[in-house]
Amino acid sequence: MPNYSVFNTNPDQLQTVIFGTDGTGPKQITVDTNGQILVGGATITAGSIDVASTTITGGTIDAVSSATITGGTIDAVSSATIAGGTIDAVSSATIAGGTIDNLTSIAQKSFYEESTLNITTGDTLTTLPAVSTSIYGPSTFFVYNSGTNDALVEIQISANGTNWYTDIAATTVAAGAVNVFVPAVFLKYTQLAYQSATAGSPTTIDVYFNAQGT
Repeated sequence: MPNYSVFNTNPDQLQTVIFGTDGTGPKQITVDTNGQILVGGATITAGSIDVASTTITGGTIDAVSSATITGGTIDAVSSATIAGGTIDAVSSATIAGGTIDNLTSIAQKSFYEESTLNITTGDTLTTLPAVSTSIYGPSTFFVYNSGTNDALVEIQISANGTNWYTDIAATTVAAGAVNVFVPAVFLKYTQLAYQSATAGSPTTIDVYFNAQGT
């Protein structure tokens, strides 16, 4: 066409808009104020990502290998493999599965607790459901006897959940009193057993289990 420019002659105005497609038609790619592409609710199954001061709030990252994550937020990691690289800090995150090859330090250990309340003792030794203590560090059973008669409590441990060894022999917890039981030997399973100190004289106990993550 005579006297009309086909191309823009001002280089500062030569800009390109990038589009992608989701199968339903072209979609414009969104960026932040710095021109970085925004990723939300995405599934990344392969390739390399350089994450710096970024927030990933959704989607799936199958594996991170030899990567450095220097900032940003990872809400949760589930069934992922982190095979190498550096993560400077993890705050208020949930790691539900996967593998971490090497961990230098944990600033705050996890904590686990469970309780069984208003247990009525009987004349025979009875056990509470076993706790899988293999994933914990120090653990403690806190027993409060809220009844009017004494109770006997012992701690048992096992490597297979079938054959049990008495780690702490039967110990009296007086009526209205509290006692604390700390397993002396570490094995995969730990359970508390209880009974009335005197036949025909039941009492009521509350049992709390506290453990620190490793």
